[in-house]
Amino acid sequence: MVSVEDAQRVVRGLKRNLSDFDEQHFSIERGSDKYLILKDDIASYLESKPNLRSDLETQIWVPGHYEHVVQFEGSRPRRPFLREDDQLQLESRDGVTVSVKRPSSLFYLSLLDTDELNKELRRLMYGPPPGRSSSRAISELFRMYTIRVNAPAESAIGKSARKSHEIAESCIFHFAYGNGTPISFTRSWARTYYWIGRKNSESVQFPLKTYNSELVGYYNLALSSDSMVLGFLALYKILEYFFSSASEEDLHAKIKEKITAPDFSHTKPKKLRELVKAIHGFERTTNEVSSLKIVLSKYFDKQDLKDWIDLYELDNGPYFTEENVIFSGKYRLDTSSNTIIPNISGRIYEIRNAIVHNKESEVSRYIPYSGQEDMLQKEVQLLLYLAEQIIMKTGKDI
Repeated sequence: MVSVEDAQRVVRGLKRNLSDFDEQHFSIERGSDKYLILKDDIASYLESKPNLRSDLETQIWVPGHYEHVVQFEGSRPRRPFLREDDQLQLESRDGVTVSVKRPSSLFYLSLLDTDELNKELRRLMYGPPPGRSSSRAISELFRMYTIRVNAPAESAIGKSARKSHEIAESCIFHFAYGNGTPISFTRSWARTYYWIGRKNSESVQFPLKTYNSELVGYYNLALSSDSMVLGFLALYKILEYFFSSASEEDLHAKIKEKITAPDFSHTKPKKLRELVKAIHGFERTTNEVSSLKIVLSKYFDKQDLKDWIDLYELDNGPYFTEENVIFSGKYRLDTSSNTIIPNISGRIYEIRNAIVHNKESEVSRYIPYSGQEDMLQKEVQLLLYLAEQIIMKTGKDI
């Protein structure tokens, strides 16, 4: 029989006193609610604890049981169930079951068995319901779903967390194929869903300019998406919109410089050859990354770019000016006058390529739901600033 003291140590992360409720349950009061925990579940958890492994904070494994927090992608529904206790489930002929449903008691208790509950994990806790006190199962404490793999403990799958994860991943594809339900693994409590919005609300004045409706559409698409990939590409398209016009304007300036020179004449073959060479050289060397440099040079002051980097790092800590590995490449943004625009352009373009292309021979690739979203969430802030500024700078006075 598990004592109250043993049970209290298991759920100490809640910072609530646990007591006997009846012969089968312990109880914890939280607000007006009373959460019930089966005594047999506490005993089972304590028995499994010596063999319990957690390679990620959102995952547990013991022989025969693998469990990982998942999230349902897309704006709605966040879950494909009509009722909280519904589930998705597949079962093999040899007794391996994979299901997506509310977490097991083993998983819940492993979360509570800590001196301090993760502050990001607390975001997923239900608040006490209004009204009179009621008794609720401990499984109703958190707003989350997990994918579980249960297999014979001595089987190849049951003995391996890696194989269990691979089976779970395969079933996720089958759930998506059969039900149209996109599911991804949650790899940390720090960010369950990603979004681009990065500042508090602030007052704005009545507009004094009209803005390009296409660019505003891409801007809103980026802000409305919880996909870092879609958000990044939507913002990139705002800069890309000006590639042709800015590059042509730059070429025209070079041509004008040539033909307005004091010694230029259309009767001098040497000068005409120099003009043709300048045009061919421009066309040969102008690509996306050079076009991006031209756009940034045309619409942005270098000091303004440096000031934004400094302010971002003041609020969020060093990032852009430190060396970071991004899609297998090493990047550090040098904010000196001669390098800031080439550095920003190259950085943005390489990330764009890693997102857009997916050749198996290339090392630098974006892999969905692999943890790279956290890095993209930082990188997209710079692109968001550039997109906002260029929309405003190209607006027309009313």
